[in-house]
Amino acid sequence: MKEKLRNVLAFFVLCLPLATGFAGGNKDTAATTATTHIKFSMWDAVPENNNFIAEFMKENPDISVEVVNIPSDNYSQKLNTMVATHTAPDVMLVWECDLPLFAKGKKLLPLDDYMKNTTAFNQKDLIPAVKKIQLISGGKTYGLPWCYASEILYYNKDMFDAAHVSYPTNDWTWEDFQNAAQKLTITKNGRTVQWGCDDITFKGIWYALIGAAGDPVIDTDGTIKIGDGARRALQFQYDLVNKYKVEPEPSVSSSGSDLFIAGRAAMTRAGSWMCSAYRQIQDFNWDIAPLPMDKRHYSGLHTGFFTISQDTKYKEAAWRFIEFCMSEKGQQMISGAYNNPSAIVPFAEKGAYKVQGEKGPANWDAFDKTAQFGEFGYVVAPAGLTDELVRRFQAAVLGQISVDEALKESQNAIDTIHQ
Repeated sequence: MKEKLRNVLAFFVLCLPLATGFAGGNKDTAATTATTHIKFSMWDAVPENNNFIAEFMKENPDISVEVVNIPSDNYSQKLNTMVATHTAPDVMLVWECDLPLFAKGKKLLPLDDYMKNTTAFNQKDLIPAVKKIQLISGGKTYGLPWCYASEILYYNKDMFDAAHVSYPTNDWTWEDFQNAAQKLTITKNGRTVQWGCDDITFKGIWYALIGAAGDPVIDTDGTIKIGDGARRALQFQYDLVNKYKVEPEPSVSSSGSDLFIAGRAAMTRAGSWMCSAYRQIQDFNWDIAPLPMDKRHYSGLHTGFFTISQDTKYKEAAWRFIEFCMSEKGQQMISGAYNNPSAIVPFAEKGAYKVQGEKGPANWDAFDKTAQFGEFGYVVAPAGLTDELVRRFQAAVLGQISVDEALKESQNAIDTIHQ
């Protein structure tokens, strides 16, 4: 009996290394087993290429990251519910409109102390807009942008050449824009076959115009602030449509057509993410420039902010994940995946975000220029309010109400929501 027991034990000892090998796959299994599990919310799918989450876990085997993917159409609503019920993920990508709200409600951890000791990036290298949103969030850093998009001008180079019009520069004015649009508009038999510019199909452009005309757009409390600049912007748009007839009425393109990509408009003002769509263009050469200026340069910026939930039990692990994402490697992967530049200037200069099509663009300096004056403006305000104001702006351009009536109604809407 004892001999049989010794044989069984000997067999077990011999088989133990094999069993360990089959279970773990390699001798470093114990060292690579994750000991801390954190959750990270985002609205985009994790990219197959440039998978920054997988790369983080590869470099930090003691931390695993579970992605909480929420569709963009109800991302903010879902995240607000999770924050209110203390079920929020440890790390959240937070939209601009929610960042000040969560910060003031003490739902997020300030990141300033962590940033003081990091070597992954230098906070002095962040674009100016990041510093401005800190003021709206109470003077502290509650979020760091994973990348950013801006609003820029697109133009059809072939149409400009045919009309003998000089290309837009980084310092184009509204007057330059209007003059070029007039020369680029072609009418045959009373019908416009080529527009100087597309109408405004993205609401951010309205606020970019208002900011360029001198209004702050957003004050330090995160409240929409419009005045004489808004009046000047609405009149400018009204004249382009009704006086100079170089731009179609708002209803034309709001049906879903893109007059620029269809080759029916020489210029369009839109988000920088359209570079990805326009790179498929084969019919004409095109390029980009900063939005034309009036009293100043202005463009709205768009992003999501890496934040840490106040309720997390894993503060250090959460910060290590954000720190990696904000490092040069993390930023290069994120920029390459989503085709948006890093908000850290030296990293953006590496150019991982550039989406080069056969026909354009070439003037990538437009991004660098815009980064210096772009702001997280109207995006900080409630989306429902900004949509409501745009409807009034469009009504003024259509002549349904006067510019003054549109502004008065807009101000009433602003006052009502902030009462």
